[in-house]
Amino acid sequence: MRQFRFAAIAAAGAMFAASPAFAADSPVVGTWATEAKSDFGTFKSTWTVAQNGDAYSIDVKDAPMDGAPADAPPPKSTISNVAVDGSTLTFDRELVMGDMTIKLSYKVTADGTTLTGQTHSDFGDIPITGTRQ
Repeated sequence: MRQFRFAAIAAAGAMFAASPAFAADSPVVGTWATEAKSDFGTFKSTWTVAQNGDAYSIDVKDAPMDGAPADAPPPKSTISNVAVDGSTLTFDRELVMGDMTIKLSYKVTADGTTLTGQTHSDFGDIPITGTRQ
């Protein structure tokens, strides 16, 4: 009986010790289906936000534009300055479309299964919404 109590206490202690690491995970980590609606159309993409220690990364997969062939290649892009503060994600992105480079600065906030915010560009601010996948 004494061994059983020791095992139960050890298991409970292990669960308690593991809780802070789980609680430290950011609410923005995960995969998001996003839409950015602008005067130029609706831009859809899938974002995968990952955390490695204190560092964050984001992978953006752009869907073809409305009316474009399904196999159209996405624009080349570079992501930098990824940061997370609580439930807010910020990052910069450069898109290369032909001979034009578009610089974007994103700021979005996660709330459960929804993501809202905007990106700032030379064309103005563009609202963004997302749903956790």
